[in-house]
Amino acid sequence: MADLLVVRRNAYHDSARLMAISRRMQALPGIREAEVMMGTPLNLELLAGAGWPPAAATPLDLVVALRGERDDDLRAAEAALTGLLAGGETAATRQEQRPGSVAEAVALHPGANLVSIAVPGPYAAFVAQRALDAGRHVFLFSDNVPLADEIVLKRRGADLGLLVMGPDCGTAIISGVGLGFANRVRRGPVGIVGASGTGIQEICCHLDALGVGVSHAIGTGSRDLGAAVGGVMTELGLAVLAADPGTRAVVLVAKHPDPGVAARIHGVLAGLGKPAVVRYLGEEPPASRDGVRYAGSLDEAAEMAATACGQEASQGGLGSGVRGPGSGKESAGGVPAGGWGPGSGVRGPAQPPNQGRGESGEGRGPHPTRGTGRLVGLFGGGSLAAEARLALAQVGIDTTVPEEMLRVGAPIPGDGHIVVDTGDDAYTVGRPHPMVDQTVRCGLIRAAGADPTVGVVLLDLVLGDGAHSDPAPELADAVREARRARGTAPLEVVASVCGAAADPQQPVRQRAVLEEAGVRVEDSAFRAARLAAALLGPEGRA
Repeated sequence: MADLLVVRRNAYHDSARLMAISRRMQALPGIREAEVMMGTPLNLELLAGAGWPPAAATPLDLVVALRGERDDDLRAAEAALTGLLAGGETAATRQEQRPGSVAEAVALHPGANLVSIAVPGPYAAFVAQRALDAGRHVFLFSDNVPLADEIVLKRRGADLGLLVMGPDCGTAIISGVGLGFANRVRRGPVGIVGASGTGIQEICCHLDALGVGVSHAIGTGSRDLGAAVGGVMTELGLAVLAADPGTRAVVLVAKHPDPGVAARIHGVLAGLGKPAVVRYLGEEPPASRDGVRYAGSLDEAAEMAATACGQEASQGGLGSGVRGPGSGKESAGGVPAGGWGPGSGVRGPAQPPNQGRGESGEGRGPHPTRGTGRLVGLFGGGSLAAEARLALAQVGIDTTVPEEMLRVGAPIPGDGHIVVDTGDDAYTVGRPHPMVDQTVRCGLIRAAGADPTVGVVLLDLVLGDGAHSDPAPELADAVREARRARGTAPLEVVASVCGAAADPQQPVRQRAVLEEAGVRVEDSAFRAARLAAALLGPEGRA
């Protein structure tokens, strides 16, 4: 085994791009590990903790850590990195296209009204302030931004009428253009404001499957509805959608809002003048009131929004009670003349798994057959993990996240049902997100297979721009290895696929690959969790 640690001076690249490059480097011949990151103090500390020698680097220096079979493999990978960083451009065009400051970027692209920022957290607020100085909206992908800086940025943005989407904003779609991790959905009448990246993605994909498009999806960052920030950008985002003539219904999605902030935002929603739907992830919905509808799942939120726009979903969509692009009569305000209509019913019992899909896949059958074993959920999307926990709790399956599992390389703990967000900081600090690199999650799938007490594994798969280019084959291989490790003992695996038909990974193909490996596939995390519960059987319930 050979190691190579290289520091490239004054070679800044944004963190989102480096995550994807690290992933591609790991796939090169003879390479076991590849970390390509900026030389921030936190990144250097993580490298040292992983056994690498100290690196003398600054946050503007690129640090490349490679571990492989031979020195020749490492040198070949280092040479390949140059091409990956260049992206096929010439030195001249790179110089033209990579301005050195926000002011230079604005001068180069005077018609652009938004600045996307993915610099190390300690420097992100400074760059965002320069974007606000220039009168531009901000998409702030960077995380580890101090809370005090976020508050200042958002209050200033609100005063200027400029969106500050983030920090730690992973997803947005503005006028049909995806930012961060985003799906290729059609444009249409539903606007979304979200403090949850994968929550936004799943709603967008559900709407797309229902034949309903998205006007804008405005991310806010996960802390926006906390007491300290106070929902500043949520309120501004809702105001933007209220004023947008192309938006006829609005959806708000977030995790665990502060009660006082949620009460104030309810008043904002009630006064929008447009139908409003809310999904607070992982929570039982409060009663709908004042014209604001509270959904019990992301599925239901999408269906309510579609109904509010006078749309009906095709029977080939999500299988809900909303029935397919139609010409429902509307009132002048854009609400169906018959009102909102009933809920979708997705909170009810799961349908029999895989009926009508054939039985050739490994480990599949027409009916739930497993009544023993534990359930282990391994999610890449934290919001989808929250939805799964609630769906399981509603049918009497309590789950935990044991602290000992929140360490990379830890075995599956021996007691109880578990649902883990592998995008948690414990897994992603110093590593690419599981939506980009599935190495950690695939290792956990194999560990679950080696544990004879585990009977059901529950997964999600999130597609779209920015995500892994072809994730299903890796998960399928990990599932096959997990089953081989346990011999004749059965292992059921259920997965949800979050993707739009136009996504580059092709959701239909991803689903087919999983099903060929004997994975039962559903269209949402909520439904997948209900199916997993049915497979677990009554003996696994509280």
